[in-house]
Amino acid sequence: MIDYRLSFIVNHAAEVMTFEAASKVSGLSVQQVRLEIKKLNQCSEAILKQSVKINPQDFYLPKSIAKHWVDLFFNEREIDVIYSEYERYAMIYLLIFGQLEDLSVFHFQEFFFVSKNTVLNDLKKLRDFLSESKIEIVYSRKSGFYLDGDELNIRKFAYQLLGMLENQRNGSRLLFKGLLMKSNTYYASCRGHFLQTISDFNLSFVPSRITTMSYFFAYLLHRTKSTLIRFTSADEELLLPLIAYQASAQFLSHFPALSNNQMETLYLTVALMTALQGEIRDKSLEFLLECASKIIHQVERLAAVEFSDYRNLLMDLFYHLVPAYFRIRFDFPLDNILIDKIKLQYSELFEIIRIGLFPLTQLVNKNIPDDEVGYFTILFGGALKNQNTSTATTHLKALIVCPNGISSSLIMKAELKELFPQIDFYEANLVSGSLTEVEADSFDLSFSSVPITGSKKNYLINPILSQLEKNELVKRVQEDFLFPSRIMPSVDEIIQLLLPYIELKKGMTTKKLHKMVQRKVNQEMKRREDNRPMLSELLTDEMIALTDEVLDWRAAIRLVAKPLELNGRITANYVDAMIQKVTDYGAFIHIGHGVALPHARPEEGVKELGMSLLKVKTPVLLLDNPKHAINIFICLAAVDNETHLKALAGLTKILSDKDMLTRLLEADGVAKIREIIIGGEEE
Repeated sequence: MIDYRLSFIVNHAAEVMTFEAASKVSGLSVQQVRLEIKKLNQCSEAILKQSVKINPQDFYLPKSIAKHWVDLFFNEREIDVIYSEYERYAMIYLLIFGQLEDLSVFHFQEFFFVSKNTVLNDLKKLRDFLSESKIEIVYSRKSGFYLDGDELNIRKFAYQLLGMLENQRNGSRLLFKGLLMKSNTYYASCRGHFLQTISDFNLSFVPSRITTMSYFFAYLLHRTKSTLIRFTSADEELLLPLIAYQASAQFLSHFPALSNNQMETLYLTVALMTALQGEIRDKSLEFLLECASKIIHQVERLAAVEFSDYRNLLMDLFYHLVPAYFRIRFDFPLDNILIDKIKLQYSELFEIIRIGLFPLTQLVNKNIPDDEVGYFTILFGGALKNQNTSTATTHLKALIVCPNGISSSLIMKAELKELFPQIDFYEANLVSGSLTEVEADSFDLSFSSVPITGSKKNYLINPILSQLEKNELVKRVQEDFLFPSRIMPSVDEIIQLLLPYIELKKGMTTKKLHKMVQRKVNQEMKRREDNRPMLSELLTDEMIALTDEVLDWRAAIRLVAKPLELNGRITANYVDAMIQKVTDYGAFIHIGHGVALPHARPEEGVKELGMSLLKVKTPVLLLDNPKHAINIFICLAAVDNETHLKALAGLTKILSDKDMLTRLLEADGVAKIREIIIGGEEE
């Protein structure tokens, strides 16, 4: 795609312009200008059948370049584009939101090249969609279409629709085209000021959010001239000390009508904070560092793990928690396109993390949306996988390029380290999409979640890989770098080997066969991969006990562990280690609701994965503290950081369901406890 900064040059169409002058106008280097003008010429010859006159020192753009700028920018003629129904009504909302012109039905007909009836139908559907949110689309002869309702709510929907529109086939084209109603350079100017602000204040921004924010600010800034918003005194107290507030004030200084508008400066501060990768320089955000620490300890309790690299995990979590906190507190919706995949491949961890985020839930006084839980899940999933990755002799150096933020980058790194222990991985969040920013000698290959350019071998992968995708990736990398003898045949190769010896049924094609085999292989791999036991498979009848005996906490831990010790799954040393852990670290095994999960490290005496449960009639006080009265002890003997997570997810599900938890606490026999456990897995 052509660089957006060429918009400044296109604005001088029908003029002879030197490359030096074009460089000053656009902010591109002379070399970059030459490259972009060549790209523009190729598009112009293909679409307009006109050439750009290029001389050694200058060039001449035909006047038609400016008129057809959107066609050239996306290298596709408007006449060949068909906008989907969703694309149309999302864009109608944003055009009305931006108030770039006094809009009528006729404007929408011309913009989308559709009939009047189509526009009226789109408006009806859009109005129906907005009705539940109490946002109205109103029309007046004097002002055209405008939005009526709570201003913050109106902005929330604009941000949400814009993010979703970006993921549509023609979404970026529509967003760019809409801003051309203002001028050819309006978007480029807004984005340029935005990037300069990020650079001036040394803000660490999620690269994939830069385009989204640039478009949102461009539409918003044209709207804010005629709107009014308010923040509470508590909001102001949070936002005013932030570095992002200073950055927002500088950014708005480029727009005279808004430069002294404190409410809009506060709003832009919130918007910036939703996409920053944390900001350790803001002392006022130390409460989020404390929250991150609480979340880690909560997850450690619920997942019965101990993160060895606590410091790095704390900072990674803090950097992710900062934007998440601002998104949730100020209702900035985040569309997590990976959420279905996360729920499928990390289903057990997802449920544990949902409960583990309780400290954040308390802070924002809201339920955490699944999209946000998903990103926290892959962050912790990456940390767990990194704990299990053994050190190996490094032969190659690889870059990981993931512009989607810390969570996705961590899980990519963890999964790649697991697949390729021979490779040393480094993270590189590059905004420009080019590896030329990194010295070529510093790496041998790269893995990225978005297309990038560069001289070294790059592998384009999904942030979360299925087992089949992992196998295909291993095969490709081994072919290029590692040992061919370890390569496994792909589905394509298997089918090619079989075709000479089989006859396809009527209606069955090679393509259909490939899809069927791939699906079956994927299902089988998933089945073999997920052989972790469920809670009911570990807490069998002989592993559950009830007692009327009055116990102290040490005796209770010894009693709950007894079935596992008699079964040969743990040693006596493990029981001592569990007791010592409580003595050393406090009542960390209390996971809430009167339930304790005593455990120690696998190397301290675990022979085989197991769980046992003890229900006491008289509550046991952990460390003799009435705040930690325990009714149920569940002893866990884990062999690693992951094999037990499926069972613990089942336990978490029961503990987070008030009805099941009440029934469990009131159960008076092994059979009833088993019934609750099995019932929880069936729901």
